[in-house]
Amino acid sequence: MTLLAVILFASGFAVSWAAGRFLTRGASIAQGAAIGACGVGAFVFGMPDFWQENILYVLVILLIYGLIGAVIFRAGVAGREGVK
Repeated sequence: MTLLAVILFASGFAVSWAAGRFLTRGASIAQGAAIGACGVGAFVFGMPDFWQENILYVLVILLIYGLIGAVIFRAGVAGREGVK
């Protein structure tokens, strides 16, 4: 795994949390787009050999990445609602 892949995965999680914490309208769309774009980008640009050779594993990893991103998003939403 390259540094670019790690940065993209981490930025997807960060944007997911920030969307839940600070956005009120369109937060779920922003979260889904960030997780999707960062996850696919991490594999395509950060790990191109793994992407080409193990597409089934990549899809399973992206599913798990999306589920973790959803939990992080919900934590951001809970933080926003707790502040009010």
